[in-house]
Amino acid sequence: MNTRTFIFKHFIYGTFIMFLLCGLSVSVQAQEFLTGIKASPQVYKAEKHNPNIFLSSKAEPLPLLLPFFDDFSKGIGAPNEKFYENKQAFVNQTFPVFPPTIGVVTLDALDEHGAIYSHLNATSKGADTLTSRFIRLDSLFVEGGGRQISAADSIYFSFYFQPGGAGVADNLAGERIGNQPNTNDSLVLEFGYTKPLGDTLVTIWDHIWSTPGFNLKIWLSENPYQYFKQVMIPITEEKYLCENFQFRFRNYASLEPQVGITGWEGNVDQWHIDYIRLNVNRRYDDFFTNDLAFVAPTTSFLQKYQAMPWKQFQNADMKSHFTNQLSNLSDGSRTSEYQYTIMHNGNVVGASEPSSALDIEPFLTSGIQTKAGQASPLITYEPGNLTDTTVFVVTHIFKNAAGLDFAPVNDTCVYEQQFLNYYAYDDGTAEYGYCLNNQFNIAYFAMKFSLRVQDDLSAVRMWFNHTKNDENSNATFSIIVWKDAQGVPGDTIYKQENIKPEFSEQFLDFVEYRFNKKLSVSGDIWIGFEQQGNVQLNIGFDQSNDSREYFKYNTRGKWETSIYKGTPMLRPVFGELTQIDPPVAPSPSTVIGPNPANNTISITNNKLRITKVELYNITGMKMDEKQCRDNVVNMNVANYPTGIYFVRVIKENNTFETFKLIKN
Repeated sequence: MNTRTFIFKHFIYGTFIMFLLCGLSVSVQAQEFLTGIKASPQVYKAEKHNPNIFLSSKAEPLPLLLPFFDDFSKGIGAPNEKFYENKQAFVNQTFPVFPPTIGVVTLDALDEHGAIYSHLNATSKGADTLTSRFIRLDSLFVEGGGRQISAADSIYFSFYFQPGGAGVADNLAGERIGNQPNTNDSLVLEFGYTKPLGDTLVTIWDHIWSTPGFNLKIWLSENPYQYFKQVMIPITEEKYLCENFQFRFRNYASLEPQVGITGWEGNVDQWHIDYIRLNVNRRYDDFFTNDLAFVAPTTSFLQKYQAMPWKQFQNADMKSHFTNQLSNLSDGSRTSEYQYTIMHNGNVVGASEPSSALDIEPFLTSGIQTKAGQASPLITYEPGNLTDTTVFVVTHIFKNAAGLDFAPVNDTCVYEQQFLNYYAYDDGTAEYGYCLNNQFNIAYFAMKFSLRVQDDLSAVRMWFNHTKNDENSNATFSIIVWKDAQGVPGDTIYKQENIKPEFSEQFLDFVEYRFNKKLSVSGDIWIGFEQQGNVQLNIGFDQSNDSREYFKYNTRGKWETSIYKGTPMLRPVFGELTQIDPPVAPSPSTVIGPNPANNTISITNNKLRITKVELYNITGMKMDEKQCRDNVVNMNVANYPTGIYFVRVIKENNTFETFKLIKN
């Protein structure tokens, strides 16, 4: 049964679910609701913090060669210029639900700068486009030569896709991530080839495949693990077997109506694409690869927070174990290896015992890996007393124990554990905007924080969503600090009135509201706001981390617990006031490549001579060392096993830089 027939078979069911979700989210009787975001902080921040985020894979003038593969597990922001011509879609790790591997590319209603396309309205129209570079489908190049490709070579193009708005716990409205495309919206795949037109070559695009919008529950009703569906397309027509073949995905999106809620119009109609493969010698049933992979970002090693002030940290704040989502994309059991390391100031300070010889069942029949040694490994490291701001880098490796791994790039997951001057339940990325209904002229929001030692509260940082036409810039509110009263906000400690939402001009991020005075606080406190009027503030809402246990709202004279999984993005700041975010690390003066590497890596520094290069494995064991005194140093890594390594480069001024190296 083809995709379109399958979806229309369930049209009535899907439409009912769509209206149910919309009703729960935007009913005028609701006291809290979520809106789409107007701009993507993932795209905006990635470009602002690192304009050359994909510089190491800058587009080449020559066409790509087979095989073509991209699982979007490397980087966040614009698609990789090595593979794609445009930047309209964005690569992320937080919008999909149980993707094949960590990272997808999302097509939605936002342009390459993270703003809603100006031509979109309630009628479905073209939005994002993801276009590949030219790919050589005329010839197959192998070691020692090449040959012409024909239809007999059995060429297949495949990919996985998922509509947005997926549920993560019984598909409840409050648990969904993203916005579901409507039935009048669609995702389209086209193939292109060049054709002479006078003195120029033009690209002819053919419609190959498409699907209307639908609810993911259609798939899950038949297979509880089919969060993504794989599409297999044979390429048999001679016109595509050329040196300038291309593929492109396009989506058609329609903005949601305002339905009486100011600022409702935001990002909508998301489609997530993953694991694009194009190669010869494939079959119609070539659905599986020998690939063990991370599915989602790993977790903080703190029990409650994503980040906390270094002064407040105690070892009792540590979790007992990490939480990993791991997958086997093959059609049979695979034997796996797993290990994590914790680095501080360039040194390995903690590591798990290697977990090997664990058999992992396929995701399609058994779901994600659940064995404790890998899915929830014990945390044995304790940082002890911290004396200043600091960052720990936690690297997780999950891979095949025997045989080649189809895509080693998705075997690694890295988390930076920050101890600065603020508390954060959120991860810094907003999937939604969070709003309160003030129809009864009372609307309060409060978030609970537990201080282990007395400290000076000096500011609050808030992330505001840019709504359509920035209507919320005219809203007013008061920042309030409350004492705890048996698990709910009690007496007011501090109130700062007549405040309006602000938007950072430097990058789409938190803005800081400094207090008129420092507040000496201890124990449990609540920090939040009182909303004046019914113009929604629209705070950023991170749906990847659930903190409903620690925040409440009050719109009818009593404090209530949210129905929405996630956390509004509000962060209290302690101690001396500093900049909003930790400094963006300067671009390294040393360049290392290729990365991933197969045989030899080249380390270059045009300003300072390199005096020594050291190679360490994931456990911190030194594997190689090279003394030198040059601006360019080569090191052979061909004989080392596939995996993650660290390269330490010492320069003539006795400073050093450390790089993560992926060895294929």
